[in-house]
Amino acid sequence: MSCPVCEAEVKTHAYECEVAPYKGKVLQVHRCTGCDFVQLPENIGGFSKVVSNATLEGSLRSLRNGNDERPGREFYMAGMGIDMLGLDAPSVTFFGSGLNADHRWVKSKYPNATTKLVDLENMQGLESFETIAEATPSDVIVASEVIEHFEEPLEHFKSLIRLIKPNGILICSTNVYDGTDIRRHQYPFVPGHVAYWSPLALIKVATDLGCFVDFRTPEVGMHRGGPRKKYVIFYRNIELLFRISHYFGTHRLAPSEKE
Repeated sequence: MSCPVCEAEVKTHAYECEVAPYKGKVLQVHRCTGCDFVQLPENIGGFSKVVSNATLEGSLRSLRNGNDERPGREFYMAGMGIDMLGLDAPSVTFFGSGLNADHRWVKSKYPNATTKLVDLENMQGLESFETIAEATPSDVIVASEVIEHFEEPLEHFKSLIRLIKPNGILICSTNVYDGTDIRRHQYPFVPGHVAYWSPLALIKVATDLGCFVDFRTPEVGMHRGGPRKKYVIFYRNIELLFRISHYFGTHRLAPSEKE
């Protein structure tokens, strides 16, 4: 078996989780010996259960999603991208939008922005919805807690990265595997998480698809999100490298939802 990202040899391991709430759960994983990309085949098909049940993941989603009272993580991710680009009338795509209301908060703060929701189905019944296959490029694309659900890593990433305009930016939120003991990580044991991306795997994807990539820690990564929570930022234009550097020259952390 070879890695779908870098084609190096993959080895199969069985890990027993040592942390709550999945302590004692045993999971078989495919781990790349080259880029350290981790696939979790036993979790395939688990995402629908996560959406429909009141699980831990469901409660975390309610904390990070915007609602009528407060904005959520995707609002802050989109705002960061808009501020980096410095556009007065940006187009913003929320990829894997679901029922999240953060697009309304973006329109409130950036009235000249055009917002689009992209997902498997139009859960909010909005005219601004686009299917994944027909989605159009935007200046800012936000994909919060999406890429860990990619069952076909490269093909699904192609569908996402193609949405970046030549001068645009894609901001993903996920946990990034740091090579430490998987038994001590909660993230891969969450039902529906089928891809646990390493930095090298994401760099390889970016390179193969004609992008640069950057990793930044969001505020939530300092407490509830945990030490491996990252924003993964993709872009094509070298100018964005300097804009991102300038932004983080004055921001210690990337913005995220408030507690």
